Amino acid sequence: MTEGDKEALAFIYRTWFPALFRYGMKLQPDESLVKDCIHDLFVTIWLSRERLSSTDSIKFYLLASLKRRITAQVQKSVLHSFEEVPETAAAAASPEDAIIKAQSSRELRLKLVKIMDQLPPRQQEILHLRFYEGFSPQETADLMDLSLNSSYVLLSKALSFLKKHSGGLKCILLLVIQLVHF
Repeated sequence: MTEGDKEALAFIYRTWFPALFRYGMKLQPDESLVKDCIHDLFVTIWLSRERLSSTDSIKFYLLASLKRRITAQVQKSVLHSFEEVPETAAAAASPEDAIIKAQSSRELRLKLVKIMDQLPPRQQEILHLRFYEGFSPQETADLMDLSLNSSYVLLSKALSFLKKHSGGLKCILLLVIQLVHF
């Protein structure tokens, strides 16, 4: 495949698409998002075929890559939804309402940043790697030079701290916690 064989890529796509789709739908029940992420994954594989290294498990590689893509897309849409006001609501809302909504959104983000700053550096790092960078638990553990079990414990402590100190940010934290369990 690394030599640029289109037939090999097509075979991999046909073989693994059903499993990728089933797994993707468990992560995010949005059919079009899952299909887009699968197609983007294969486009990326094709475009970077010369730089691909060999893998012991193509299934693991594909599933892990798909999970990172879906998680990144979900995170983007969640963050985007906090920043955007729907056009219908914007048209019906007064300028004062828009200012109030923007201010409250800014305040929520500032509260979250304050809470995150209270975490020890290693807990901040694990949250960053898992949620902002989209690394898998094993990759995160490897990057932080931890065992997989230790990385789960560290992540659990960080999420428990956030949950305990979140106050009005529970809806944001609920989304983060849901992403961890996928």
